[in-house]
Amino acid sequence: MRNWGFEQGAIKRALAEHGADVLHEAFTQIFREYKPVPDYPILTAGFAISYRLNTVIPRILADRQRKEKAEVTVVNGGMAAEEIAEWL
Repeated sequence: MRNWGFEQGAIKRALAEHGADVLHEAFTQIFREYKPVPDYPILTAGFAISYRLNTVIPRILADRQRKEKAEVTVVNGGMAAEEIAEWL
């Protein structure tokens, strides 16, 4: 991207907006999916935040929301899984 100062600012803004856990997971996915090409052999944090973060963050948030919803899903006539475990 432009320079190190730009990347520092982009990282700081992304951390403030999304939080460290979500950003860490996003970077993990972005760097895992990146395929180097001769013109762009490396992936920088500035590029990842500027051009890839907006496609990865919604997937991560939707996945986390789905997992939270699955944990609270009601089973066995209105008792949550935790209540059944306590009852047994």
